[in-house]
Amino acid sequence: KTFAFCTPLLIEDNGKPQVVSPGAGMVGGYDPRSGKEIWRVEYDGYSVVPRPIYGHGLVFISTGFDSPAVLAIRPDGEGNVTESHVAWSLKRGAPHSPSMLLVGDELYMVSDRGVATCVDAKTGEMHWQQRLGGKYSASTIYADGKIFCLSEEGVGIVFAADKTFQELARNDLGEQALASYGVIDTDLLIRTEKHLYRIHSPQD
Repeated sequence: KTFAFCTPLLIEDNGKPQVVSPGAGMVGGYDPRSGKEIWRVEYDGYSVVPRPIYGHGLVFISTGFDSPAVLAIRPDGEGNVTESHVAWSLKRGAPHSPSMLLVGDELYMVSDRGVATCVDAKTGEMHWQQRLGGKYSASTIYADGKIFCLSEEGVGIVFAADKTFQELARNDLGEQALASYGVIDTDLLIRTEKHLYRIHSPQD
C-alpha cells in the first residue's frame, strides 16, 4: 500500500511555484527547481488516482483507497502542516478514482459508487448529494454550464453545474466504458469496450 498513480499539479502560491503531488499516505508541495519538500499533509490512503485541483487559495485532493476523504489544504505552510492547514474535509461521497471539478465557487465530484456531490469549495458546505446509479472510473468534465459523467456500464449522464441538482440527460451506450471523455472543439470522444464514438455538436 505504498503506491499511487496521481498526476501532479503545478501551482503558484504567493508568487512562488510549487508542484503538488499526492502519494500513498501523504500529499506534498515541492519546489519544482530543487525538488525540496515545502509542506506535507499526512493521511491514511494509497493508490491515489484523482488529480489535485487548485482554486480559492486551496488545494483539493482525494486520499485514495481504502476509505477516501476529500481534503481542502492551504498550500502556504512549511513542514508537516497536517494539523494546521487542512481547511475542511469530507468523507461521504469522496471518489477513489474519478477526478473532481472546480466550477466557480463549487466543487463537484462523483464517487466510484455513483454518488454525485456538490459542495462549497471555500467552506466544504454541502449543497446537494445525489445517487446517479452505476459505478464510475471515468472523470467528469465541464462545458456550457453542464457536468458530463460516464458510468462503467456505459451510461452518460449530464447534470447542471448548479447549487441545486438537475439531471438534464441520460444516454445508454449499451457496453462497458472505463475511460474519461475526450474533447475536440465542441465534440465528445467516448471510448467504450468495443467502439470509439465521436459525438458532434454543431457550433452556432
